[in-house]
Amino acid sequence: MFAEPLDAVTLAQYRRFYAEEIRAVADLRSPLLVDALADISRERFVGPPPWSFSSQAPTKDGRYRKTEDARDLYHDVLVALHADRSLNNGQPSLIAGCIDQLDLGPGKRVLHVGCGTGYYTAIMARMVGPEGRVTAVDVDPGLAALAKANLEPFSNVAVFHRDGAENAGFSHVPEGGGGSESPLDAILINAGVTQPHPAWIGALAENGTLMVPFAIGESAASWKVLYVRIRRLGRQFSAEPYSIFALYPSATMRDAGLQLRLAESVQSRAIGRLRTLRVDVHEEAESCIVHTTEFCLSAREIEDVSSQAAIL
Repeated sequence: MFAEPLDAVTLAQYRRFYAEEIRAVADLRSPLLVDALADISRERFVGPPPWSFSSQAPTKDGRYRKTEDARDLYHDVLVALHADRSLNNGQPSLIAGCIDQLDLGPGKRVLHVGCGTGYYTAIMARMVGPEGRVTAVDVDPGLAALAKANLEPFSNVAVFHRDGAENAGFSHVPEGGGGSESPLDAILINAGVTQPHPAWIGALAENGTLMVPFAIGESAASWKVLYVRIRRLGRQFSAEPYSIFALYPSATMRDAGLQLRLAESVQSRAIGRLRTLRVDVHEEAESCIVHTTEFCLSAREIEDVSSQAAIL
């Protein structure tokens, strides 16, 4: 039972408490992110009540609870978008933590792959401000349509029904094409993959950041991912492990054999040596943790960027 009625403790106050809760749980660094969490109405992005919510990833036996009280959404809980598919709005502390790693600010250009119904897209749009741009894509036509409707008030957002694996790397362009592409300051991928798309890497601006979730489960059915923070430094890309949690898998960017190799790198703790993402052609070496012909997760340290700048 609540101590005070809703007219005494407003939803705005609940959102502010929620934002501070997420700040503490996820150790957020960005005041812009905390303010955006306090400002964006989560209930606008998760469908009409009653809502199904859970404090942990639901299993088939069901761990969802029902509520018609919007205040229940302002905690570090999952909210079901499609409970039968275990498709959720995402746990705020986990997704906000990934957004925090992007170092967003006014004027930044962002790509959000796997935007769902647009809640976290809206948060990033608020962070980059009217001078910034956010492009959001989702492969699910229903989710993309909802995201487009939900994000209609945001003039700095464009939403597309597309597979980010096939249409990666584009920046904020009008519906139907037109305009020119420009480098991206930040890319957030919200679907488990086994490799970074070359277009994501190629689209990054200098000092641009990509948060990519590598699928590390031992079976194809596993949703376990390791988020890796990748940052462009001239012709090099620094890489560091960020966090492990469960995430909806990509339907098109998962290779079973590569997933097992990624899982082994985590189990053996070799991934703890990760320092760079290499996209140059090279022979497999001792520093290679997961080596493929397209990319390599490597323990090799970043070379001196200042000496590299002279030849760029």
